[in-house]
Amino acid sequence: MLTLYVADPASVAKIRCSPPSWMCLMALAEKEVAHEVVRLDFTRREHATAAMLAKNPRGTIPVLEHDGVIVHETLAIMEYIEAWCPGPCLMPKDRAPAARALTRLHESVALKDRGMALFAHLMREGDADRAAALAREFEQELARWEAYYDVDDFVAGSLGLADLAVFAYVATARRLGLDLGSRPALARFYERMLVRPSVAQTWPDTWSAASASTYPR
Repeated sequence: MLTLYVADPASVAKIRCSPPSWMCLMALAEKEVAHEVVRLDFTRREHATAAMLAKNPRGTIPVLEHDGVIVHETLAIMEYIEAWCPGPCLMPKDRAPAARALTRLHESVALKDRGMALFAHLMREGDADRAAALAREFEQELARWEAYYDVDDFVAGSLGLADLAVFAYVATARRLGLDLGSRPALARFYERMLVRPSVAQTWPDTWSAASASTYPR
């Protein structure tokens, strides 16, 4: 039995999505592995109950439980899914592409840190000047990924874990109103990902067709 504990997107203020949770959901969908999803309400602190803290003392989600084995920390969950769940490979087997894929996956932490700093500030409705500064830092990191996706459709040649991580943050920023017009490679990547069944299956049901238009300008 495989259970993934995630943030209920309806309980995440403003962005109505948990990118770390979404990354893991997409990985499971790509693997086409049967699993149960348990949504935890942030506003009710369901992620900090005694039962959840017994699974992850840090009180963060997502958390994966697989036949009694517990994994927390988003990248650890994604690498565990790749290692222990059958289905299509999300990591190359050859050494050089695997090295690039692992590097990009762990490099995505920089995008996550800058993205979550911006999203958290918007969730708190912080001041506009600070929001603009955080947006610039996020976009500086996006420029690096623009260069990567200008070389190939996916950062390690074929769809992998790093692409799922990047997409979660790019799509969330896009939902908030980020304009990808000046980043054609990322725009093409975004459109490629939109047609994948894993994205359609896990797309946040809290998002309407229109963007939220809260991205700093």
